[in-house]
Amino acid sequence: MPSAAYFRRQADICLRLAVIASDEEVSNRLIMMAREYTAKGAALTRQSGAGAPPGADPPAPTETERDTALPNGADSAADH
Repeated sequence: MPSAAYFRRQADICLRLAVIASDEEVSNRLIMMAREYTAKGAALTRQSGAGAPPGADPPAPTETERDTALPNGADSAADH
């Protein structure tokens, strides 16, 4: 089974591709995939009882956290 780090790397790749995608539908799908990978990585981290490795990026906010932090539920991942 892949590790939490694997899922975090996959999420990062998806977000990077979403930024350069010229098609909005493709970009949105990549963002959704990144969210799914992030959730899987976080679940594995919780299961293992271990925190993120030193120097790792903080976990991405959940959809609820993001919606409350941004006006009108704007998605900042597409802006990067």
